[in-house]
Amino acid sequence: MKSKFDRDLLDGLEPYSSEVSISDDNLTRLHANELPWKNEAVLWALHDYLLSMPVNRYPEVTNSEIRQKIADYIGFEKENVLVGNGSDEIIDTIGKAFISPLDKVLIPTPTFSLYSSITRVYSGIPIIVPLNSDYALPVEKIVDETKNSKIAIICSPNNPTGISYTDEEIKSILDTGILVILDEAYAEFSGHSGLGLLNEYDNLIIMKTFSKAFGLAGFRTGYCVASETLIESMSKVILPYNLNLISMKVIEMAIKHEDFMKDSVKKIKENRKYLYGSLKEIKGIKPIESSANFILFEAENTRRIYEELLKRRILIRYFEGKNYLRVSVGSYEECVKFISSLREILNVC
Repeated sequence: MKSKFDRDLLDGLEPYSSEVSISDDNLTRLHANELPWKNEAVLWALHDYLLSMPVNRYPEVTNSEIRQKIADYIGFEKENVLVGNGSDEIIDTIGKAFISPLDKVLIPTPTFSLYSSITRVYSGIPIIVPLNSDYALPVEKIVDETKNSKIAIICSPNNPTGISYTDEEIKSILDTGILVILDEAYAEFSGHSGLGLLNEYDNLIIMKTFSKAFGLAGFRTGYCVASETLIESMSKVILPYNLNLISMKVIEMAIKHEDFMKDSVKKIKENRKYLYGSLKEIKGIKPIESSANFILFEAENTRRIYEELLKRRILIRYFEGKNYLRVSVGSYEECVKFISSLREILNVC
């Protein structure tokens, strides 16, 4: 249904959906790239802090204190950090600050759908650059397209392929002079970050999150790192008081209890190895080797597989009209349950 007040561009947009709203406790959730474990240390620290929290007062408007803690953690200055209500708010703020009507934004695809949506919201033009047939980054094509473009948005490791891109590939695009947005939501699972590139390039914004490896998706906390000039520009358009007191405390505690993240990443890598190896052994399934906490796999009858898994109370990510599905790397028990169910389904299909 359309209201008479809608902007014309809404005709081409759909609400974002990953079926993440499904919260059945009996469902095995392998669709949203969530960590399967809770950070109990953070929750207990938050529990102890709640009664003394000055909830009747606004937080400090520039989020100065938590920006400093993040900066100390990653080895940058506070002026290089901007925090958001999840990485999604950072993406939106980038759109508000840097995308003018008819600006062209390069988006290697398939990737996170929000990049295109935000570009359209601010009346920019998404330029879709298909990934290579092996899902590698088409660097030469992107570089060629930069001649008429303002921004490139690149996710590494990429969602949904799980493939990481090298610093050299990113440098090739940065060297063209356009603004490069590097989304590193899953970088902890790859063991590599492009943060060091910020010492060489002032046309780079790197987005990070506490939702994935830190297991804090429910608190919606993310940030970006960039030159002081770019952060200042973004600060002009980000909403005031955008991060609440609880989220700030959660970030502080997540950094303090970093060992939980490191242990979780180690376990996810072990489970990822099992999951990838098991998928390779199943006839008719072609998994893509991943550096993230999920695996993309090609198959026939993807809709049937998705629906049959759902009947067995397992939810994975379905992509309409595509020959692939994405499964999150869960606990070992969840991975075993998924593989067992998939084998059973394919003997029937």
